[in-house]
Amino acid sequence: MTSMNPAVLAIAGPIGSGKTTTAALLARQHGWPRHGYGDTIRAIAAARGLTPGRGTLQQLGAELAGTGWDTFTRLVLGHARWAPGQPLILDGLRHLPAATALRQVIAPLPGIIIYLDVPTGIALTRAGQRDQATSPGTVGALHATERGLPAVRDHADLAVQAQELEPAQVAGQVICYVAARLGHAPGDRCA
Repeated sequence: MTSMNPAVLAIAGPIGSGKTTTAALLARQHGWPRHGYGDTIRAIAAARGLTPGRGTLQQLGAELAGTGWDTFTRLVLGHARWAPGQPLILDGLRHLPAATALRQVIAPLPGIIIYLDVPTGIALTRAGQRDQATSPGTVGALHATERGLPAVRDHADLAVQAQELEPAQVAGQVICYVAARLGHAPGDRCA
């Protein structure tokens, strides 16, 4: 993707869908910087001396979103050290108004929303294993932000059925889509 025209790719999906893994893989393979909404929230929590537990971070995220999606989006892009016209891979998009604000703030650069679609049960199991939770249901109960995801999925530029794919396969589908979208030859692996 380094030879492609720049864009901002926003990776969305439920908890445990592989957003951060996919974003990191794309960034590593193609040289675009990566940042996450959660990275900004964790940095602000640390600056305020807050314990970085999931509930605290969600409450802080809601507080930041309450300042307005445009303001929150600019804050996230500032933490990412993004400059207008530069590419970025941004993971953790969870709300349709955030996607709308992102596209407005980065214009005229394309904002491409990629949704990693994973059934809820699988996503919660993955998240529970990742977080070493005793019960996947506990993880899901802590994620009220998940309610906005169906609207994000409905408005995504690309939805990848990621439940049975390896991260490299997910990244490959994203690369092929982005190359075609930005008017570049997608390469042999996209045939």
